[in-house]
Amino acid sequence: MNLHTRPRGPSKSVAVFIHGLNGSGYGTWKSWPECVFDGYGDSPPMDVAIYDYPSLLRAVLRLRRGADIDVQAEQLAEHLQVLSEEYEEIYLIAHSLGGLVAEAAVTIYLQNVLARDEECIPVSPIAAMFMMASPLKGTGKALFLLSFFRDVRQLRLLSQRQARYGEFFHSHVQIQCLASEGRYRFIVPRYAGVATHDLAVSPISATDGLPRDQRKYLTGTHFSVVKPTEPSAPQHTWVLQSIKNVQEMRTQWYRSAKQKELASVLEDPPSSDFFVTQFEGEYRDADWDVIYNKVRNESSTSYVEVVDCAHVRPGTKVDLRIALNRSSGVMAGADASKKVVLDAIDAVEIGIATSAGVCSVGEGYAKAVSEVRKWLPSEQAKNIYVDGADDEAEIVSMLKKWIDALVHRHPRWQSARPQQRLLQLSYDAYEEEER
Repeated sequence: MNLHTRPRGPSKSVAVFIHGLNGSGYGTWKSWPECVFDGYGDSPPMDVAIYDYPSLLRAVLRLRRGADIDVQAEQLAEHLQVLSEEYEEIYLIAHSLGGLVAEAAVTIYLQNVLARDEECIPVSPIAAMFMMASPLKGTGKALFLLSFFRDVRQLRLLSQRQARYGEFFHSHVQIQCLASEGRYRFIVPRYAGVATHDLAVSPISATDGLPRDQRKYLTGTHFSVVKPTEPSAPQHTWVLQSIKNVQEMRTQWYRSAKQKELASVLEDPPSSDFFVTQFEGEYRDADWDVIYNKVRNESSTSYVEVVDCAHVRPGTKVDLRIALNRSSGVMAGADASKKVVLDAIDAVEIGIATSAGVCSVGEGYAKAVSEVRKWLPSEQAKNIYVDGADDEAEIVSMLKKWIDALVHRHPRWQSARPQQRLLQLSYDAYEEEER
């Protein structure tokens, strides 16, 4: 592994490039590592590490029958451990077979973390993985090559080794870019770059059940998609934007962890110093989750915290339950669109939430809002707000309005707000009375 840093010393982030079958450390990527190293637009420069290993014909020249993936994964895992002692964030960018090497190496790395500390936090230095045209489910197209090569056998459909590493990710790693670990031990968002003219790896194998917003379909072949010719190339700008999303998610996780720690050390936190909110979406949408947590954190003040329900003791009453659904789903009568609303209504009716806010998102939300209002029980309607939003900017405005309404109920805000004159007179009434 070659590590490229600047004279002033390492940055907080490093991108590790891992080539694929018969590739090479620098030849596979052309100018991409240099683009990452130099930065682009408002994305700061990053340090770059190039991992190289002999495979296929390069291995034959060394009298080997291809690359031993397990050995390469062990070596890469050792490099990741060394890098994790210097960097806060490690981003892996892997091509083709390199994606399988990266998955195996991260599995080994995280297993070692668990072995050292069973109580480790979910956010590790392994920040995210970008799998470029990687056969995560194998590829039958590799069968035309001789099975003599052990690295080619690794690419076959349903490889036992692939299944073993994939099972660890399925059981222990949250691959969505969400600031909540849920039932998983680690949060490592995984992204897939899919080549539209890939004759080696199918889109199904390249994406392997990843969320739609963490896939990128790129015009090009299996090999050209990892050779951007300029910093503004779509694969480069996509990776940079995804890294920003990951960094925002990690920041939110640490904020939430701090709030959770604060709540756990307080015996009986005064209700006047905390407002508790809860967010439920029609489905787990990373963008919605980011918006909710950002608005919630920004609405907190020096005298009142807006805390998510996951960070308070079980059974704590929720002050505001927030429900978002798709306008199109409401109008189409989708069960998921209706369920998120009815669950919020039930929470208010049975008393586990004081109020609820329902927002239908997307074009034509006015009709969806009218439909949602028909579902409200008249006796609870005063505690349930229903509105709509066209886009993310309007979602931010809506959530801020609802959460600010909570904060403004706090006694200290009431006493600190500017006092307005209740009556404006154009003349002095007392002077007129004296006349």
